[in-house]
Amino acid sequence: MAEPGIDYLLSLTDSKYRLTVVVAKRAQQLLRYQFKNTVLEPSEWPKMRTLEGEKPDPNAVTWAMQELRTGRLSIGEGLVPEDRLSRMLDQMYPREVPEPVADRERDRD
Repeated sequence: MAEPGIDYLLSLTDSKYRLTVVVAKRAQQLLRYQFKNTVLEPSEWPKMRTLEGEKPDPNAVTWAMQELRTGRLSIGEGLVPEDRLSRMLDQMYPREVPEPVADRERDRD
């Protein structure tokens, strides 16, 4: 079954391939920053139905598609280069880097 609004999302790009790449890259960004960098308001967060009731959908692809549907993201040429954007997001949303396993084992000895 197709995602609702897929025709609108396809109209934003020149091909299904480009839409797939854009959604995948945005989903990676959302996962990298644990969804802190979303452009969605809490009332717009994708929901999923479970036996316990409605809960936020953990699928980053669904979030990326919802973000594109709102029109708050830009697709195309002349945007901030990806490496520069990553540096900016790293400053805005610092990530905790887990300590390497080798260092933990050395500390135990």
